[in-house]
Amino acid sequence: MHTPDRPPTRIGLVGGGAAAVCLLDRLSRTPGRGRGSVTVFEPSPHLWRGRAYQHDADSVLANIIPPEMGARSGQPDDFLRWLAQSGLSYGTGDYAADGYFPPRWVFGSYLEHTAENAVGELSLTGWPVTVLRTAVLGARQDGEEVVLTDATGATHTFDYVVCAVGAGRPTDHYRLDGAPGYIGDPYPLRATVADLPAGADVTVLGTGLAAVDVVVTLAARGHEGRITMASRNGALPAVRQRPAFPEIRHFTPAALHAAAAGHADGRIGLDDVLDLLGRELAAHGADPATVLAELSCVEGEAPLERLRRQYAGIDTDDIGMRVMQHVVPESGPDAWTLLRAGDQEFVRSTHYRAVMSLCCPMPPANARTLLRLHEAGRLRVTGGLSHVAPLDGGGFHIAVDGGDHESDVVVNAVSAPAHRVPDPARPFVDSVVEDGMGEYHPYGGLHIEPATSRTVGGGRTHRRMHVIGDMGAGTLFFTSGMPSVLERADDIVRALVDDLTATPAVALAAREHRI
Repeated sequence: MHTPDRPPTRIGLVGGGAAAVCLLDRLSRTPGRGRGSVTVFEPSPHLWRGRAYQHDADSVLANIIPPEMGARSGQPDDFLRWLAQSGLSYGTGDYAADGYFPPRWVFGSYLEHTAENAVGELSLTGWPVTVLRTAVLGARQDGEEVVLTDATGATHTFDYVVCAVGAGRPTDHYRLDGAPGYIGDPYPLRATVADLPAGADVTVLGTGLAAVDVVVTLAARGHEGRITMASRNGALPAVRQRPAFPEIRHFTPAALHAAAAGHADGRIGLDDVLDLLGRELAAHGADPATVLAELSCVEGEAPLERLRRQYAGIDTDDIGMRVMQHVVPESGPDAWTLLRAGDQEFVRSTHYRAVMSLCCPMPPANARTLLRLHEAGRLRVTGGLSHVAPLDGGGFHIAVDGGDHESDVVVNAVSAPAHRVPDPARPFVDSVVEDGMGEYHPYGGLHIEPATSRTVGGGRTHRRMHVIGDMGAGTLFFTSGMPSVLERADDIVRALVDDLTATPAVALAAREHRI
């Protein structure tokens, strides 16, 4: 019996940042996709770069080593090769020296290069790619299709849609918007802090990677005034140790799934996780107690004392933390989605900050800058942030542990909103939920099916709608970093092609019915 050719497959990407680049590249190298088209909706000026890799100051550094930052699945050193081909020396020489970690805007240029190659390959093989510089405001399912409405009022019909809207901007917790001296979003730092008086007293809200970016950029511009980093817990990112490339043998996705299969509920507990992790660490001669001590000291040790200790240990013989920084992006998503709900809640409530600190570390060069500023008496890091208020006549009153203080300038560098839905994307995501194609996860973004990143709503999985990036953080927990994004891109493209090849008759019938 003759099987009719599949009609062209139409894919809509809502968002045109780094995740979209990974998806396009993976699609361009996937056999069995037939013919089709891709439409990318990106209203921001940061096409292919996203907010994270926009043009910015050289002091805004990537925090992943170049050999592990590639945006092409199966080719983690692709970025390193591109750097060499471009005549750039980042990723060579002494790991701890200035100039090893590239500025994030350089990685953005690599993303543009990767996207252009993927778009060219797709176009040559019957998959034209169209970029629309407009936002998507609505989505609804129409039979076997998804109809998107953009900001101009135009409608676009697709067979599959991927939500890749990226992270939100900092929340204005203290309602400071409009107050003189308040910077509500630090990026791009080349513009936001460029005109600050050199002697201004600056308080940075937050102590994560974005807050570190603010401080090192101020230092690079010769800022002379006092700088205070303040957050509720005062926890700084860990310092990335000299890289090692251990072969992971025990804490693997296969081992985690095997452990889950051994339980009646098909889930694992923290004891299973710690057992496999202990075996992995022991296999590399690492002391599990050292890793556990690092997890427990994040909020108990003074931030700058912890920073100094970790900086001094970037060449330590114990590779436990380096093993952790490999197993978390590689196996962490599987471990998390297999973990029982009670254990997930325990990790969220007790160890969230510690896990994020250790898994999203800062480059040694940034740690060196923070320590230098502190030793010069120009930087302090504090927890206990409870209130910020504008003062009559200018400036701000900041309430923190160890006494309140006043600042001339406040820079908001807190983490993205807990719901992880950027304000410009809220109408689109709301419409996905209202139409029943998805539902909000209580811990952020949308509920998704872990294996395929399809949305889940109304008690069922929706095979036409996928999510990649922070919008899946409630389900997956680990969504940041190129290794995690690449894994999700692989899952989504595989699910798309599997769906196409498994249901050609369904797709053809739907298309004929539409005609």
